[in-house]
Amino acid sequence: MRPGAVPAERLQAVNEAPVRPEGAFVLYWMVAHRRVGWNFALDRALEWVRELDRPLVILEALAVDYPWASARLHRFVLDGMADTARRLAGTNVLYYPSVEPAPGAGRGLLAALGASAAVVVTDDFPAFVLPRLVAAAGRVLPVRLEAVDSNGLLPLRAAGRVFATAHAFRRFLQRVLPRHLEEAPAPDPLRHRPLPAPPRLPADVLRRWPPADPALLVGDPTALAALPVD
Repeated sequence: MRPGAVPAERLQAVNEAPVRPEGAFVLYWMVAHRRVGWNFALDRALEWVRELDRPLVILEALAVDYPWASARLHRFVLDGMADTARRLAGTNVLYYPSVEPAPGAGRGLLAALGASAAVVVTDDFPAFVLPRLVAAAGRVLPVRLEAVDSNGLLPLRAAGRVFATAHAFRRFLQRVLPRHLEEAPAPDPLRHRPLPAPPRLPADVLRRWPPADPALLVGDPTALAALPVD
């Protein structure tokens, strides 16, 4: 399998809505695998970009009311967002970092972008609040939402059963893991890849949900202290 090809075991449809080829862009809603390399979810979004000939928008959002929200955790995520912004600068990917200024302020952003999208791709992550968040998004989005597993070397759904002992799991892993080691995401999927020009997002979306303040991404402690965390 070529690097970046997404195995079927790592892909699931969250809803039954259709893909809309006439949509303005492919949307990758980055919620767990917050990286632009070694990421099957990004690879899947780029497959849709090629198939539909549509530009790519990456939405990375940060709420303020997640469990155990704190300045330390916020700073960790914001540092990653700053790195993603740097890595995507100069590409045709439209990167949209969104940081809530108050609880609930980001509500509706994904649905508003989804109304213009051809298809939405997100991360399949089995813990924290993310399974409920993704399932809820699937119910409101008017287009197909796909969740992609890029958690580790073994796909989450490769086993299909629960193992009662570590010994049983090791025996299973020794038998099935070798073939999955040949299924790797692309280390740098955007390198030397021509992409359609980035789209213009609806003005009303940008007014209601402006992108994150650059001061937050560069580490201004005053900007971080103004957020209702801790």
